[in-house]
Amino acid sequence: MPHYFESMYWKAKSSISLNKLVFLACFFIAVFLGYQKYALHQAEKAETSILILTPKVNDIYFLELRLDEDKIERKNKYKLAKVVRVTDEGLGIVQGRVFYQWQSAVVSSIQYGELGNHDYFDLIPDYIPFNKIKEMKRNGTIYLVKRPIRNKLYGNLVGLD
Repeated sequence: MPHYFESMYWKAKSSISLNKLVFLACFFIAVFLGYQKYALHQAEKAETSILILTPKVNDIYFLELRLDEDKIERKNKYKLAKVVRVTDEGLGIVQGRVFYQWQSAVVSSIQYGELGNHDYFDLIPDYIPFNKIKEMKRNGTIYLVKRPIRNKLYGNLVGLD
């Protein structure tokens, strides 16, 4: 009979160790995935800083207008802008006509091909000097810049031009 109790105690002891092992494995996986997400975010920030300094036509600017204009009190505060002209003094950008509630919704709209619509962007560009663009990046109004490759971004066409 003592042999029976010893084996029950041993099984309970080993299952606690197994639970700790599973918990540690899950914890390390979560830390690894979190670090990957952080590293990707840092790489996107560095890429954005480089693209701000070297703008090209068709660059897509991701804007958070809540930080730039205090008068916007709506839920939908994210917007896209596209560079249509680069001059010595600044950039000519056209802003999208659609506001988004979340940053992920902006990326989803590109993935679903909304930028391919001919009436997505305004027709008249805003001309913004380079120092204002850099200020917008510094205060967080421009939180991301992407450069399309072969006129595609996130797998879809950026424009029809």
